[in-house]
Amino acid sequence: MSRDDSQRRFQKMPEVIPAPGNTALVVIDMQYLDAHPDFGLARKARDEGRFDILNHLFARLPSVIHNIRRLQNACREAGIEVIFIKIQSYTLDGRDLSPSYKTKGLKCPPGSKEAQILEELQPVGDEIVIPKLSTNAFTSSPIDAVLRYMGITKLLVCGVNTNYCVETFIRDAYDLGYEVVLLEDCCAAVVKEHHRVTCEEVDEIFCKVRSADQILSAIEQNKSVGKHPG
Repeated sequence: MSRDDSQRRFQKMPEVIPAPGNTALVVIDMQYLDAHPDFGLARKARDEGRFDILNHLFARLPSVIHNIRRLQNACREAGIEVIFIKIQSYTLDGRDLSPSYKTKGLKCPPGSKEAQILEELQPVGDEIVIPKLSTNAFTSSPIDAVLRYMGITKLLVCGVNTNYCVETFIRDAYDLGYEVVLLEDCCAAVVKEHHRVTCEEVDEIFCKVRSADQILSAIEQNKSVGKHPG
């Protein structure tokens, strides 16, 4: 059975139309721990002589950061929420992290460089930044309650890694009733093929997979409709 055959088992999902009041751009794990070549996991890999395994990730990240910035700017201008999720313990010694994060050495205490969002993507004003304690933001952070309290039902999702935290977030968001877009060119994975396969697997099953340009166009079109009702 081909991918197309598999997807034809279900009706196509409706397009997600981003709009202020019900939509949020969710930026996942774009922090110094795992998205900068000089800190966190990359520095550890370099010290251990295995930085080459991260070559694809860090070759792709500049374009990913550029695209996320474009979307941040458009969302802010349109009044669409920009929300950040990041790996960070609440304690300095990380005793509250999930067992899996402890095993993987993902110690990221509050106030550390690794816990900071990348400079290029820094939150503006009182934009919400939510720490999570595991791969699954919905089970280890208050993100679901925060979204529901604000009336958010549509999510534009980006960040790293496509096949880990991003995919987990998308699948759970869908099960919880959110309308979701995976922003393909605003995500990255360590292995190029893993990114591609993840995008194919979730498209039209758990979310819509769209490019930054497609969503930027949708935001602009929706703004135009709002200015000229009828």
